[in-house]
Amino acid sequence: MKTCSRCDRQRVISISMDDHIEACGHTFTAQLPAEKCEACGQIVIHGHDLKLFELRVAVTLAKAGLREKEAFKYLRNALQLDAAGLAHILDVPEEFVGYWEGGEWPLDPRAHAVLCGLVLAKFEQRPSTLDCLGVLREPKRLARKVRLHLVDALGQAAKALQFGSSAHTAPALA
Repeated sequence: MKTCSRCDRQRVISISMDDHIEACGHTFTAQLPAEKCEACGQIVIHGHDLKLFELRVAVTLAKAGLREKEAFKYLRNALQLDAAGLAHILDVPEEFVGYWEGGEWPLDPRAHAVLCGLVLAKFEQRPSTLDCLGVLREPKRLARKVRLHLVDALGQAAKALQFGSSAHTAPALA
């Protein structure tokens, strides 16, 4: 049995509890795993479960297409990006992010679409969107002649390489 970090007693049990996040005028609720000390009543929700909940809220906002300054900022924070990092990804001056989030300028729909795509890609654990943006900022050299394999030895379609892979050192698979 686990020991409580507050009272040092071994009376910690696993529970599930509802937690809420207020974002963009909406209340999001989810049941999260937690641990409760039966002696002192302390409840602990692990950080990774909270981060997953925050990311799931961001996914819902992204899929809803909310183009509001608060939603834009929430999406950026869910990705754990500061304004400078997002500006670098979008290839815009850092002030632009501040103008969008401050409501001084209307949100750029392309920047919003990229941010939504990054949130969805992070949730699905597919970094290809970010890889693609990185390649666009720093293109890779491509060999003059590139051999592509459309079918593997078993006759199945081969999976594509991620953006940014070095196609000049290994054949690209499509």
